[in-house]
Amino acid sequence: MPGPADDIDSIAAEIAPRMTSLQVIHLALVASVTVFLVVMLVQGPAGPEGRGAFGPVALICAAAGAAMSFVLPSIFRGAGLAPWRGKEEIPLEALLGPYSTGHIAGMALLESAGFLACFALLGAPWNVRRVLVVIPIGILALMIARFPRPRAVAEWIASTREALVAGEGDRPRG
Repeated sequence: MPGPADDIDSIAAEIAPRMTSLQVIHLALVASVTVFLVVMLVQGPAGPEGRGAFGPVALICAAAGAAMSFVLPSIFRGAGLAPWRGKEEIPLEALLGPYSTGHIAGMALLESAGFLACFALLGAPWNVRRVLVVIPIGILALMIARFPRPRAVAEWIASTREALVAGEGDRPRG
């Protein structure tokens, strides 16, 4: 008798070819921050050290962007899933589309946070730059950790579909 794991495996197999574009977009966003960070580190300070409040403002904006990267995807997904609440048949595309949109929006926020964290390095003294470099590296690690794997997306799709069919809302349980 097929169980939930079989369902997730079949969903993962079905979405794997469609996830290529999402994975390419994800990797492009990671690569852009990586290249910019390398340029910032190789270039060294771009001008006089201690150029005012730009560094702290950039770090505050980077922190806000990173925090919003956890909030915004669920808002986008919820908006795309709302029409399917309580429906018996929910096509795979009706779930994969909102997932992809939310994921790209969240990653775009992380990308901007990564760029802002890199900008904060520009006018910082070298001893401060050595500490600040941890922030863009941490953002890159978060971006890499959120790479969309077919199995993880399939689990999200299965739990979201179950919640929508039950009329429980547009967010998956768990």
